[in-house]
Amino acid sequence: MHDIVIKNGFVIRPEETRVADIGITGERIAEIGPASSLSGKKTLDAEGMYVLPGVIDPHTHPVYLDSIQDLSKTAVWGGVTTVIHYAYAKPGQSQLEVIKKWKKEGQETSFIDFALHGGLFEAIKQIEELPDCFKEGVSSYKMFMSYAKLGWMTDDYALTKAMDVIGRLGGMAALHAENGMMIDYIQDKMIAEKADMTKEFLTTSPAIAEAEAIFRAVYTGRLMHCPVYIPHISSKEAMEVVSYLKSRSFPVVAETCPQYLAQTWDELVKLGPLGKVGPAIKHQEDQDYLWQSVQNGLIDTIGSDHAPKPKKLDDDFFTAPYGTPEVETLLPNLWNEGVNRGRITPNEVARITSENTAKIMGLYPRKGRLAEGSDADIVIFDPSKEWTISRENQHSNADYTIFEGRKVLGKVSSVLSRGGLVIDNERFAGEAGRAVFLPTDTGRYFRQGFVFS
Repeated sequence: MHDIVIKNGFVIRPEETRVADIGITGERIAEIGPASSLSGKKTLDAEGMYVLPGVIDPHTHPVYLDSIQDLSKTAVWGGVTTVIHYAYAKPGQSQLEVIKKWKKEGQETSFIDFALHGGLFEAIKQIEELPDCFKEGVSSYKMFMSYAKLGWMTDDYALTKAMDVIGRLGGMAALHAENGMMIDYIQDKMIAEKADMTKEFLTTSPAIAEAEAIFRAVYTGRLMHCPVYIPHISSKEAMEVVSYLKSRSFPVVAETCPQYLAQTWDELVKLGPLGKVGPAIKHQEDQDYLWQSVQNGLIDTIGSDHAPKPKKLDDDFFTAPYGTPEVETLLPNLWNEGVNRGRITPNEVARITSENTAKIMGLYPRKGRLAEGSDADIVIFDPSKEWTISRENQHSNADYTIFEGRKVLGKVSSVLSRGGLVIDNERFAGEAGRAVFLPTDTGRYFRQGFVFS
């Protein structure tokens, strides 16, 4: 007899859907059998519901209004069972010490399992720590090709050196890919002209700046034998570059976010600084092309870029920070805009939100799939439940959501993390400190099938 049995749900894998029972013993999936065939000490009735692998969010920032614990709680309400935080080491900080600190805090406070990316803000100095950082289980490192005025930008020399080291260590570089100097000039020009920065926001975040930086980053990675992960892709022009690079088997992974798939700036402009993210959310043409790229597999994974920052509707737009709360609405928005509109299937949701990410991060098959022997990270999702996204029903510490008032069909009902109920029939049942840290092996995904030279 199993500890828990999920009965009679539509069990979703990328390649199939079938009505089945899932038997959970301890922390793992022990058995998947025909409907009504398994017995357990506790039974969860999933009849008429989809049973999905827990979402793996590869792009979270627990350094703003939500702590590591807060972020894990709002995440699990949205069906996310694994988060991969960006552990930023700002100028003057040790990347190794930041990683150790975040690992400790996550293990003590998180409700769900987690992994870490590094974040090099002073790459030319912090590179020296990377061998020891890899030993801590962190194999991917983010750098910024923009934000020179903030002192965050990694120049091409430091970028090349970092990629050389990361590549030799068997890891992956993640790049915020926008041409920072181009953007800074355009912003300075707009300020000198006393332009309305809200109306001109897309002028200061042009698609060509994103496309150029992606091209430069991936070619540099190819030269240095270093795979490149591009987060939060926002535009058609950027994806056309990704398409070209992938056609040549270059080592690049493409991520977009639900906010780019579910909003346009024409819709968001009324929210002013609340809708300010980087890269900017762009036009309908860009959104349509991003959906096409999800459908044809050019986009590999979906991340939330959850970065809830304090800002208000009447803040000065130019000085307001970039970022919005997104992790809890990742799955509901992807389902509503994708499955409900016939753009993708539930199977493709499982692939792009879970299995692909697990493979890219070297967590597969422990994570990312409903399979015997895998961790019992499971979401029971009710496709018939209609609800309205509102700040009042979200669990981030942010006091806004850019999806306020949006009606959604489909809601998370229950969530298990390594066999433990965290959301039980829409009731929070999480246990802080039960989470485990997951070492990553990003190089594993790239050891065959990609061209480096």
